[in-house]
Amino acid sequence: MGKYKVAKVFIDVHTKETYKVGQEIDLNKERFDEIEKNLEAFGGGFLEPIKIEEKQVKKPTKSTKKKG
Repeated sequence: MGKYKVAKVFIDVHTKETYKVGQEIDLNKERFDEIEKNLEAFGGGFLEPIKIEEKQVKKPTKSTKKKG
C-alpha cells in the first residue's frame, strides 16, 4: 500500500466517493495505476505519491567511564 495526496478533485468510479484536494488516501499500486489511466483524458496528475521518511533511530551511546 502506498499513500497518495489528492492534487485535483475527482470522483472514484468504483466507490462514487469524491476526493478533495489535499486529502490523503491509501491505494495499492494497481489501483493507483488504474485511477491515473482513467483520468489521463482529463489532464492526469490527480494523485501525488507521499514519500514516507524513515525515522532515524538513535543508537545508545556507550559510556567511557569504567565502573569500579
